[in-house]
Amino acid sequence: MNKDESKKAELEDESKKAELEGEGSYSATRKYNQHLAEAIDSGDLEAAADEARRAIDGPEGPELKRAEQAAKNGPKRKPNVVPPPKPTRSK
Repeated sequence: MNKDESKKAELEDESKKAELEGEGSYSATRKYNQHLAEAIDSGDLEAAADEARRAIDGPEGPELKRAEQAAKNGPKRKPNVVPPPKPTRSK
């Protein structure tokens, strides 16, 4: 494979990667998994858990609990509203 063919193959690979993005983004999943692994390896999980417990028990607790419930409920959805029929012209 010459230099031009190699470059073309590389661009096609990048194009395929871009097509896979959206809901269920592969790159976001890779980033999340990488950061999660780094957090676990750092050993700071207990400190972060203690900080979260203090925040929930502290003055911002009610707001955090509302945010948690909102996240559990999912996005707000508009009711399915059927528009009224258009008036017909009489001849």
